[in-house]
Amino acid sequence: MAAAGLCVLTTLAFANSFSAGFPLDNKALILDDQRVHAATYDNVGLIVRHTYWWPRGGSGLYRPLTTLSYLFNYAVLGNQDRPAGYHWLNLLLHLLNVLLVYALTRKLIGEFWPPVWLAALWAVHPALTESVTNIVGRADLLAGAAVLAGFLMYLKGADAEGFRRAGWFTGLMAVTFAGVFSKESAVLIVGLIVLYEWLWWRERRLSLILGAVAVLIPIQVMLYQRSLALGADPATDFPFTDNPLVAAGFWQAKLTAVKVMAHYLGVALWPLRLSADYSYNQIPLATGTAQDWGCWLVVAAVCGAAALVYRRNRTAFFLSSFAALTFLPTSNLLFPFGTIMAERLLYLPLIGLLACAVLGIYALGRRFQAPRLAPAVLALAVCGCAVRTWARNRDWRDDLSLARASVESSPASFKTHQMLAEALYAADPARTDLEPILVEAEKALAILKNVPDARNTAEIYRFTGDCYLTRGDQLEARQSPGAAEAYHRALDVLQRGTAILDAYRARQLARLRAEGKPDRLLGASPNDDIYRLLATAYFNNGDGDKAFDAAIQSRKHDPLNPAVYSELGHILFAVGQPADAAAALMEGMLVTSDAGLRKQLVDLYGTAFNPGGCAITSGPYGPAINPQCPIVHQNLCDAGLDAVRIRMATGYPEIAAKLKKSFLDDYACPAGPLNQALPDSPPAK
Repeated sequence: MAAAGLCVLTTLAFANSFSAGFPLDNKALILDDQRVHAATYDNVGLIVRHTYWWPRGGSGLYRPLTTLSYLFNYAVLGNQDRPAGYHWLNLLLHLLNVLLVYALTRKLIGEFWPPVWLAALWAVHPALTESVTNIVGRADLLAGAAVLAGFLMYLKGADAEGFRRAGWFTGLMAVTFAGVFSKESAVLIVGLIVLYEWLWWRERRLSLILGAVAVLIPIQVMLYQRSLALGADPATDFPFTDNPLVAAGFWQAKLTAVKVMAHYLGVALWPLRLSADYSYNQIPLATGTAQDWGCWLVVAAVCGAAALVYRRNRTAFFLSSFAALTFLPTSNLLFPFGTIMAERLLYLPLIGLLACAVLGIYALGRRFQAPRLAPAVLALAVCGCAVRTWARNRDWRDDLSLARASVESSPASFKTHQMLAEALYAADPARTDLEPILVEAEKALAILKNVPDARNTAEIYRFTGDCYLTRGDQLEARQSPGAAEAYHRALDVLQRGTAILDAYRARQLARLRAEGKPDRLLGASPNDDIYRLLATAYFNNGDGDKAFDAAIQSRKHDPLNPAVYSELGHILFAVGQPADAAAALMEGMLVTSDAGLRKQLVDLYGTAFNPGGCAITSGPYGPAINPQCPIVHQNLCDAGLDAVRIRMATGYPEIAAKLKKSFLDDYACPAGPLNQALPDSPPAK
C-alpha cells in the first residue's frame, strides 16, 4: 500500500507534465538527431560509436543507452515529435526510482514511516522537474536507477549465499553496465559500496571483492568504448560564460564552488525560485563579500553537523555522505564542470539531504515527546512540494514559458535573457515586433560587456546583430527614421562578435596544436554566419571595401552556406563588378547545389551581360545558363577550380574528384590549375 500510495502521489504531481514540449536541448538531442529517427542497424552503430552530441560536437559526453532510449520512443513506439510518450517513459523511470529509494532506505533505516516520508518528499520535490519533466533529463533517471538498484543489489547479495548471492551480483553488474552507458555519474556506485563497507565492516571481504568485480568490469568497458568515441575529438573546452570557474584562480574557484553548494542547499530546502540556467553572472565569483561568508558558514555548519552524527547515528552519517559523494563529481571542487550550477545535478544528492532532514524531524519529535510532529511537518512539506512541482511543470511547456520563468529567477544570467530573446524571435516569424527581442538581447550584452573576447561567446552577438539588420531593413522599407541607427548598432555588435569568434578560433587552434592534433579538427562553428552578417552591416553603412573583405572572410569560414555566396554576389554587383558577382554565384552554385543561387545567376546573366545574348539559353524548365558562352565558360572554370579546393578543404575528396573530372571532361576547363588543386591520385577514403 505504501508503494501504491507513492506511485499515485508522484503521478498526480507530474500529471500536467505530459503537455510539456521539447524546449532547450530536447530539440537538438531528439528532434534534430537523425540517429534516433529510425530503428536501423546503421543508426544503432552511429549511436554506439559516437558521442552524445554528435555530430554537433563532442562535449566530452558518451551516453549511448540514453540516446537509444530516445530512438525507442521516436522510432519503435512511434512517438516522433509528440511529447507525451517521452514523458510517460520518464515518469515510469522516476516511479521506479521512488520505489527504489523507499526500499533502500527501508533496509538502511530499519523503520517504516521515515522511508515512506522520505520517498514521498523526494518524489515530488520541485528541483527534480529538470530531470523528470525535461525529457533529456532521462540520463539522470537512468543513471539514478542504476545506482540505486545496484547498491540495493549489493546489500542483498552481501547478505545472501550460494546461487542467490551470484544472482544479486550478476544483477549488480548488469545495472552498472546500463548506468555507466547512460550517464558517466553512475560510476559512483563504487564509492557507495566502499563507503558502506567502511562504516559497517563485518568481515565481508568476499562480498566487497565480488562487488568490486561486478562494478569495475562494466566501468572499464565503458571507459574503453568512450575513449574510442572521443579519441579523435579535441579535449573538451568548457565555456567561461557557462562556468566562470574555468578561468578563476585555484582558491577562488574552490571557494566559489563551496559558495554554490550553499545555493544548492537553498534549492533543496526552499525550492520556490527555480531556474533552467545559472550562467554568467548569476553567481559571481567569490571575492569575500558578506554573502560569500554567509554561504561558506552555512556549508561549514552542515559539514560539522554531519561529522557530529558519525558516532550517534551511523545511518544518518551514511546518508549525508551519500549526498556528498553523489554530488562531488559535479561540484566543481575536483575539476571544472560544464556548468556552474544546474538543478538536475541534485537528482541523487537530494535523497541524502532529505533523508537527513526526515531523520532530524523525527528525532525532534521524540525529543519533545510529540509523535505527531514529524508526520504533520512532513505532510505539509510533501503537499507544498507537490503544488510547486505542478506549477513548475508548466514552465517546461515550451521555450518561451521556460525562458520567462528563468529570467525571473536568474535575472543576472546573460543566457536567460538570450533564451528569452530567441524564444520571442521564434514566436514571431513575421518579425512584426522586434523591440522586446532587442530589449532582452541588449540585457544579455550588457552582462557580457566586460568579459574579454577570449572568454566571451559570439552567439548572442550574432543573433543581436541579425535582429538590428532586420530592424533597419524594416524601417528603411517604411521610410521611417531610425534605420541608420539600427544599421550602425548592428555593425558595432557584429564587429565585437567577430573579434570574439576570432579569439575563440585562435585559442582552439593553440589547444589542438599543443595536443598534437591537426588543425582540421577545429571544424565549423555554428556562429560562422556572423562574418556574412558583418559584410551586410558594412554594406548597409556604406563601406563597400570592408563589406567585400568581410564577405571573403565569410566564404573562408562558412564555405557550404549558400547565403554567403548570395551576399558576396550582391556586394560585387552593387560596387560595379558584375563579372566577379557572376563568378561568386557560380562558385556557390557548384559548391552548395543551391537552387536559389542558380536562379540569381540566371537573372544576373540575363540583365548584366548583353540581354538576349549567348549567356542564357532556353531549357526544358525555362531560361538556363549556356556553358558554351565565353563569359559563362570562363566563370564556370574559375568557379570550378575554387569549388574543388573548397571540397578538399572541407573533407570531401570524393566530391572534389568528381567535380574535377566533370570540369575537364564536360566543360574542357584548363587542366593545369585543376591538377595543381587536386593531383591525379586516388581520392582518400
